[in-house]
Amino acid sequence: MSGKSAEKRREKVPSKRDAGVVAAPVVDAVGPAAATAETSSAWLDSADPRKRRLGQIVLAVVWLYVAALCLLALDQTFHWGIFGP
Repeated sequence: MSGKSAEKRREKVPSKRDAGVVAAPVVDAVGPAAATAETSSAWLDSADPRKRRLGQIVLAVVWLYVAALCLLALDQTFHWGIFGP
């Protein structure tokens, strides 16, 4: 047995007429967070040359890391000995 009454349990069950209605989320576009979300851009697309250069450096480092991982996987698979015996 449950400690809840039948009325409380009945309130949580959606009715058949409400099954087709989907509530849309309410978006509050007032405030500084909404303004910065619209004006912000990626580092590579930034108007600031320092941010753009930093984005390019980060992208190059990530590409080198992924390339090294691929080379390591090939080395381990084919026993080339590039990274040691």
